[in-house]
Formats: sequence, C-alpha cells, structure tokens
Amino acid sequence: MRSSRRVATLIAGGVAVLVVSVSACQQQQPDEPGSARTYQLAVSSSPDRSRRVPLTGHLLAGRVYVFANPDTDVERVRFVLDAPSPSQASGRSEGVVPFALAGSTPQGRARPLDTTLLDNGLHTLTAVLDLLDGGTATARASFSVFNRAKPPPTTTRATTTTTAPSTTRREPAVPRLLFGMGPEADVARRSPLVRQAPVRMLTSWYNGPQDLAWIAGWKETLVPRAYAAGYALHLIVYTGDPEGPIATPYGEACGRPYPLSSRFLDDMRQLARIFTGAASGPHLYVSLFTEFQTYPCSDNAWRADPAANAYYRALKDRYRGALAAFHQLAPNARVSLSWGGWQARWDDAATGAGRSLFRHFQDVLRMSDFQSFQAMATDSNVDDVRAMVRTLGAIGPVMLAHYKPDNGSRTVSEADLRAVLTDRYLTDVVEDGLFAISFMDGANLGSRSLYEFVRGAVRRYART
Repeated sequence: MRSSRRVATLIAGGVAVLVVSVSACQQQQPDEPGSARTYQLAVSSSPDRSRRVPLTGHLLAGRVYVFANPDTDVERVRFVLDAPSPSQASGRSEGVVPFALAGSTPQGRARPLDTTLLDNGLHTLTAVLDLLDGGTATARASFSVFNRAKPPPTTTRATTTTTAPSTTRREPAVPRLLFGMGPEADVARRSPLVRQAPVRMLTSWYNGPQDLAWIAGWKETLVPRAYAAGYALHLIVYTGDPEGPIATPYGEACGRPYPLSSRFLDDMRQLARIFTGAASGPHLYVSLFTEFQTYPCSDNAWRADPAANAYYRALKDRYRGALAAFHQLAPNARVSLSWGGWQARWDDAATGAGRSLFRHFQDVLRMSDFQSFQAMATDSNVDDVRAMVRTLGAIGPVMLAHYKPDNGSRTVSEADLRAVLTDRYLTDVVEDGLFAISFMDGANLGSRSLYEFVRGAVRRYART
C-alpha cells in the first residue's frame, strides 16, 4: 500500500467573500410521474434573494440569506443543521415564503443567518420540503464558514493618580481542524493519540476486493458504534494492482485495471452499505482513488500519451458513478477525488502535467463534496501541503487525507509536524480551505517528545 467552476462574491458583514459554487445534492419525490421539478438550497447576499446561487460548496462569513429554492408548490420547509443524530435534531420549520433558514419578516423578506454563531469549518444543512400535493422533497448542501475572531472589549485601567488610556488587545483566533488517525478504524480507535486527544475521525484503507470480506464484518459492529460515539469515519480507496492494457470507450488505455473493471461500482455500493449512517449524524468522508495520478502507465500528465489520456477519461466516469453510489446509499457520505500531494511542485502546460493537470479534472472536482490529497514526500511536505491546499481550496473544503513520509523517516516527520502544527501555518492553510488532517498511522510519532508535541497540538487545534 502506497501509501464550469461558478464563482460569486457575497458581501457578508461588510467583507467581500469569494465563494465557489458546485452542484447541489438533492433527492426528491416528484409531484407526479415524469415531473422534472428540482429543489435546492440557495444563498444570497440580499434579503430579497436576488443574485442567489446554490449553497453547496460555498464559504460563508458574516450575515447571509439561506433559503429553499424554488418556493412554488411548497407548503412548509423543515431545516436541520448539523444534527448529531435524528433523535437529537433541533431544526426549525418555516411555513411561509421565502422559506428562509432564519425565518422571514412580516413583509415577506428573508431574515439573515448570522454565521458568526456557527463554528468555523464544514457544515451540512438538510431541508425537507412538504409539497402542496402531499409529496415531499429533500435538499442537502454542504458549506463552510470562516469568520475572523473579534477583538475583546476595550478595557480601562486606573491608578490612584492617573487613568491609563483605553487599550484594545486583539486575541488571534485559534485555527480549528478535524483530526483523524489510521490505518484502520479499529486500530486507530485504540491508538494512544485517539485515546488521549480529541481525534474525532477514524480512517480506514480499502485496497481492493480482497478487503471486502473483513470490512463487511464492521457493518453491524464497528461502524454503528463509532457513529454512536460521535466519530466521523474516513474511507480511503486505493488500488495498487499491476498496470496493463484496458479497453475503454475512449480507446485503448493503459493502467491499473480494477477501477475500470465491471465489478468496481458494485464494490463501491457494498462499501457504501457497510459504512452508511444517518444523514444528520457524523459524516463518512470518502477519498477515492488516492494518488490517482499514478494509475495510468504514464503518470501525472493529461496528454502523456493516448493510452494515459483514455485511462484518465474512463477513471473520471468511474468517479462519477462511485460518487453517485455513495450519495444514494450512504446519506452521511461526503466524497472527494484524492490527489498525490506532489502535483503542485511543477508545471508543464504542453502535456497537461504538474499544476496543469488540475484543470483537466475541474468537472469532477466541482461535483465533489470536498477535496483531498495525501502528503508522503520523503524530503519535506511543508510546502506541498500549503500549495495543494491553496490550489484545491479554490474549489471547496480540503482534507489532508493521509500524512506520513513514505520512507517512515522520523526526521522528516519531526520537521514537518513542528512546522505545520503551529498557529501561523494552520491559520494560513485553514483560511485557504483546510478543514481536516488525518495521520496515516502513529508509527512516525514514535519519539516521546514528538508524540507529546503532536498530542498538545491536537488538543489545541481540534474541533470539539
């Protein structure tokens, strides 16, 4: 195991916030057979809902207006935001147009949602629409919030003879992240870091069909118990099978055959059924095809040769199919395409290599619920992490899906982690879109001093 973007600017709280729209995920029960009506969650900077855009994939700040769209043929909308479980869902119900999350004024204008009341990071909003004909429709959107910390109130100090001038001291916001641990959920949950620090995501690797039998045993045991304990689960899908010629709709390809095989999507459906959880419960994060740039016979370039190009095109089709399977069968699933973290180190526009490869995957990246990549370089990962987050964060929230130097070097781990797990570095990358980091395992935290440093950092920066 080796281990058309739509951009809008919302004016929120007096700050222009650049937001990136991707396609929303909705499930609905149509008005009648053949009906094409689709409902979604939308956001606007204006109470009259003008210039609205889909909510999914947006980075929000300050006050914004969130509502169900369209509002025709709708009797009532029930909203649930980040509920830990269905029984604990504390949503609100809105029975008048404009069916806004924060309610509406007597004049029929949406009230603003104050995002400063939400934690910075990734959120999920679900809306159940009761339709006038008695049917229902469901719309779901994942979005991110980032608000800078406000300074504390001005304080005045006095002495018996003089009064000091008022001073304002701004305390910097502590960046918050979701931390994860691998390599498998059962082992991760017993690891010292998970037991001694708020690591709230358990990462597991799926390396091919041979893993299905033992993973299936988790369906009634580990998976529901982990969700009940409040853990998110994270599934990394990887293949390392030998490369060879493959027939595809795009011509003969060359690469690793399993992702393009006839059984692959059925296997993904089985995984989705194993890891499924409640829509309002802890998330299942899926990092598909990790290090996928290496799956063709010619790596890292869109136009390296016709066989590599055909492979990448067919792989994107498989990604679309797998994303749909997880969305259909695991309502808590959030799906991403997982990059090798070296891709931003260079550029070759002529062959579509290096940084130029990203634009050839924009279509599937825009469909994704989040973005992910690995960091496993054997020299240093500090600059790679920053570059990948900046690149992928322009599209959506970003997860560092698995971190560990590929040669197991504790020297590199020490240098990486002491540079990355700091206020300054994390503030920068969280602002660029990073919301989660998962350690591939605890082996590279072997020295006592490094382990204690990482444990302290997780306690300081973890989302709770």
